[in-house]
Amino acid sequence: MPILSRKDLERISRRVLFRYLTLSDRKMDRIDPVDFAEKICGLHFAFADMSITGSILGLTSYSDVDLTISVPRGNGSVQEFHLNGNIAYVDQNLANAGSVGRLNFTLVHEAAHQILGMLYPEEYNPSAQPFICRLADERCTYPITDWVEWQTNVLTAYLLLPRELIDRYMDELGLGRQIKLLNKVFAPKEYALFSEMAKRLGVSKTALSIRLDNLGMIGRNDFSDPYAPIHIGCSASTLNSSSTTHGAGSRAVCRISR
Repeated sequence: MPILSRKDLERISRRVLFRYLTLSDRKMDRIDPVDFAEKICGLHFAFADMSITGSILGLTSYSDVDLTISVPRGNGSVQEFHLNGNIAYVDQNLANAGSVGRLNFTLVHEAAHQILGMLYPEEYNPSAQPFICRLADERCTYPITDWVEWQTNVLTAYLLLPRELIDRYMDELGLGRQIKLLNKVFAPKEYALFSEMAKRLGVSKTALSIRLDNLGMIGRNDFSDPYAPIHIGCSASTLNSSSTTHGAGSRAVCRISR
């Protein structure tokens, strides 16, 4: 399979999005995953209970494959999924939970698999890997152990969050060219605008924070840990010197800084 860089994947996304815009007759306020998948690769979606544990969010296959996948159910029965390259199954719980961002990411993720399969038919060999599962993870972890999923995740982010839409909403919401501090505790106003931006784009805040970070549009990103700016400095040497100087009953002073 090809090893594609972020730049390679961004170039692919630009070509695909340009094609999508030529096929659409309306102003784009966000990328509509269902419309995008149908227009670009003829892919349709069906919802189903994908796994007992909820670890599988999506299932699809490449265009020239015709097969049936059997998945055991908790009650001892077996559910069958027929795959032919024109359908992708998505976990019903995503729709039931009302998680629009994760649902949209999964839908475009399945379409991104099809796009890479069409662009690199020899490398994405259906006979070697006839079907693809999307696991319940939106992040790209390092070191990379699964290049297919890493590349698909990155391409999905580029397709869902094109730079033009990001620039547009940054301007409309008054965020300028960069969010200096993304932190819901210490920068609540900016965080509220960031949250509104994610809502308008139809993505999760996690996906948007990663995309903005990669674009260099966040000065300091405390999305995952809003209390990261706080440091409690209370060293052993401070404790020892305080006890020695002021007696056993004295307290050392811990400094809290931002």
